[in-house]
Amino acid sequence: MTDLKVATVNGEWMNDWFTADAETAAFVPTFSKDGEHGVTAEAAGRLAGLISALDADIVALVEAPSRPAELKLFIDEYLSENGRPAYDFVLGDSGGSQKLALLFKPGRVALSLTPSSEAGPFIDPWLADVDGDGTLNEYAFTRNPLCCGADVDGGRLGVVVAHLKSNFINRGRQLWQDPARRLGFVRAALRNRRRIANEAMRIRRAMERRLATEPDAAMIVLGDLNDGPGQDYFEEFYLAHNVTDILVGSPYQPERLFGHAQADVEEERRFSAVFDDFVTKEPNRHVLLDHILLSPAMTHGGAPLTKVPGSGRVEHDAWAAQLDGDGSARDRRATDHRPVSVLLTPA
Repeated sequence: MTDLKVATVNGEWMNDWFTADAETAAFVPTFSKDGEHGVTAEAAGRLAGLISALDADIVALVEAPSRPAELKLFIDEYLSENGRPAYDFVLGDSGGSQKLALLFKPGRVALSLTPSSEAGPFIDPWLADVDGDGTLNEYAFTRNPLCCGADVDGGRLGVVVAHLKSNFINRGRQLWQDPARRLGFVRAALRNRRRIANEAMRIRRAMERRLATEPDAAMIVLGDLNDGPGQDYFEEFYLAHNVTDILVGSPYQPERLFGHAQADVEEERRFSAVFDDFVTKEPNRHVLLDHILLSPAMTHGGAPLTKVPGSGRVEHDAWAAQLDGDGSARDRRATDHRPVSVLLTPA
């Protein structure tokens, strides 16, 4: 068996490219987003060009379209050669117009949904205080993680794709810059981060249960976690914790620490999104929002698949190759996130 490449790609609202769910699935010629208009074939072609350039055996696709027929159309039209699709796929049933999907090369990987009896710890509602009022209420994921099992030449790999709650607040800049309404923005921001933290903790708890019975399991958590290394303004001054650290685990149990696939990427390239932070007044802030986390045995040995040392990547070059100009228009870029990837090798 040769090395297996795994990547996560944010499709940036792919659902905009298709007809309404009440209609037969088809591409629309043009789409609109935030008052801008784009050509569907341009945006879809660039995203497909990026996925093709990555040439990964397994691709976690975040912000995938809402219907299987739409994702099949995208693959058939843009990710096929001589009428033969390069990928098969599994599409999650949660997330509305921002679904989660796994693309996989059928000649290399056999992939199937995790049975509901096993996926419950990842997706069932739980009690949490996301409002900071001291009261526990039932809470559920904004978008249920997509849990699958992959068979690779006889080896079994558990795959969990996540798209945690967004930090986005509608009209956030105006609220923050208005002294009379700033406190309302802060409260909304804190609630979002508590939601992200609870979703991350829920995934971590589910992984802990698996590790307790199968410490050498090969498991990978990947996707858009909407949080990065270090603490943002609200985490530093109000919550005093970082969300992604929750998923990685505790240093007091080093045998259960997950490895971060991008930890060996040069610091100046360790980012997947760039945006202007109006809270801290940082233009072009570079943040790593997209992650690949590997179970302990995949980095320390013992699992059927382990990480190839130094193979973690943030795919800046492949992403930049799809830009037209500065990429500010949606159809002039493949996506607003740089993909991340890793190589796995048989133990």
